[in-house]
Amino acid sequence: MVKILVGDKVSRKVKRLYPWVFADEIIRVEGEGYEAEVYDKRGFVAFGTYSPNSRIRFRFLGFERERINGDFFERRFVRALNIREGIDSNAYRLVFSESDFLGGLIVDRYKDGFVIQIRSKPMEVFKNFVVEGLKKSFSPEFIYERSDMTSRKDEGLKPFKGLLYGRIPESLIIEENGFNFLVDIVGGLKTGFYLDQRDNRKYLFESLRGGERVLDLFCYTGAFSVYLSKKAREIVAVDINDNALEIAKENLRLNGCKNVNLINFDAFEFLKAENELYDLIIADPPAISKKKSEKESIKWAIWKLTVLSLKRLKDYGRLFICSCTYQMDIKDMLSQIRLASFDTGIPVAVLSIRTQPKDHPYIPHFPESLYLKCLDILKLPKP
Repeated sequence: MVKILVGDKVSRKVKRLYPWVFADEIIRVEGEGYEAEVYDKRGFVAFGTYSPNSRIRFRFLGFERERINGDFFERRFVRALNIREGIDSNAYRLVFSESDFLGGLIVDRYKDGFVIQIRSKPMEVFKNFVVEGLKKSFSPEFIYERSDMTSRKDEGLKPFKGLLYGRIPESLIIEENGFNFLVDIVGGLKTGFYLDQRDNRKYLFESLRGGERVLDLFCYTGAFSVYLSKKAREIVAVDINDNALEIAKENLRLNGCKNVNLINFDAFEFLKAENELYDLIIADPPAISKKKSEKESIKWAIWKLTVLSLKRLKDYGRLFICSCTYQMDIKDMLSQIRLASFDTGIPVAVLSIRTQPKDHPYIPHFPESLYLKCLDILKLPKP
């Protein structure tokens, strides 16, 4: 057990449920290991994990000391499951790291199996307990690890992916709001599917009147297009990822979609070359960067996508544009939309500001947990 001494300011922060203590906030460390207790001059403050080589040295687990084992994770998984009640899908995020007080761990459920991501050294050490807890709680068909993110090097860990338990089905098909999707958990982005856009897909589907022309940029495996094809007259879906488009083709077949044209092309270049006008453009790019130092490139991308999209929208057409990085907050996005409107001379109105679903809970004590922001923008005719 590691004992970490902090000052009053840091102690207050932890007591207010901010889950991280950084290396430069620590006064003294005693002992060795990956389980830790934080103290101030008055005594015990919180229990959590300790990463000896990370900028984030302490990750909060709770205000009571517990023994970390399979039973610990089983209890935490049951708690997390209660928050996810009512989701109309057999695929969802079971554990959202710090938002579920399990910092350094992501667990996504896909039907009868799980995909995990290990983002901290302590969770790497406790990985067998994570697997044990999942087996006790759910008797899963498989447990697969997708810890192949480059950010693991900050924890002294190498990227890794592989099967931890069971057997992956030859064809993994999930159900979401009445639609079916093939998921590639081994080679797909994130853990195989954009689970965090579930509510936004339903929102756009319900908002269509019917008969619209839709452009789906960065379509990945075609989830937005599958939803909207039931109402839209025509959909053009664009992505540069060959493997994703092959899965998108299968997803269209699974759902009987016959009005979607898949195009293998860079989304930015497609917008520059396109001459057609659309009623709705969806722009949901993958994370360009999650580093604060590269925030300007993220802002530029949002501005550029908005400028190009506004020119390809009909009057009263809509742009649904998203950012999935914490560094780009709502204020920044609105600023780029305002700048794009000014630069093109095209007036706009923001119809809705949307975020992530409840299986990716945002806790206000931890601003970093609010990462997905989507703006539904209406193109207005020039006055």
